[in-house]
Amino acid sequence: MGASVRGTAHVQSGAECQDASLWRLVDSAQGVPTLLLTASDGAGSAAHSAEAAQLVCAALLDELERLSRRDGFDLAELNAHTLLAGLRAALEGHADEHGYLLRDLACTLLVGVVVPGAAWFMQVGDGAIVMQSGAELRLHVWPDSGEYANQTYFVTDVPHSHVHEALYSGDWRRVALLTDGLQGLALSSAGRVPHAPFFEPVFRTLEQAQDGWPEYLGSGLRQFLDSPAVNARTSDDKTLLLACALDVPEVAIDIPDISEHLETDVLAEAGPPA
Repeated sequence: MGASVRGTAHVQSGAECQDASLWRLVDSAQGVPTLLLTASDGAGSAAHSAEAAQLVCAALLDELERLSRRDGFDLAELNAHTLLAGLRAALEGHADEHGYLLRDLACTLLVGVVVPGAAWFMQVGDGAIVMQSGAELRLHVWPDSGEYANQTYFVTDVPHSHVHEALYSGDWRRVALLTDGLQGLALSSAGRVPHAPFFEPVFRTLEQAQDGWPEYLGSGLRQFLDSPAVNARTSDDKTLLLACALDVPEVAIDIPDISEHLETDVLAEAGPPA
């Protein structure tokens, strides 16, 4: 499940949400279930970054699905620089069509492709990709915020050295993508690691979901991201994509009260659908 929610600063100014996110579960040409995840945060200084974030997520998801459906597809074939070149071409075409400058379409990018036994992740700029196979959460790369405060890198002009991609072996049973609006809640700067008390309740809620709950879970996540407790910690737009393996043991449904860690019980109070 996933959601992108406008931050309080944009609510007050009347600006639109500049975050975007998409996910898709497809079968490869070999019949392997393949989870595709994308998230993007449009640069606040870019005039049309909301369009860029949406375009980048949609274009990349389509390209990843096309690649995954080729005969003999292997995650090791994915190349971040090749994918970024295609995205830049799409952004340049969009800019030419609408009379924009390319810098008007600056945005960050988070990408995940997960199959049984392996996962490939790519990151440009800030935000975070979190994964878990055993007991501990793992971070793909610490948010790439550049040398100065409020600086980061964007798909429109990122140097090669700041394109972070990696192929991981293992069964990654939990994966999360989040934009920089949630970094202060979801990451621990002391150890540069994911903050487990943030992730555990939401992952557990997703794992315990039953058939017919997708709409409830999505609504609950949006309420959580726009809750007073979260908004007290960040005024930025917020995106959170969550994915869990579905073959977890059946357990009694007990939606956890995340107020213990985030001082809100949005998910606990929402209740299951009638």
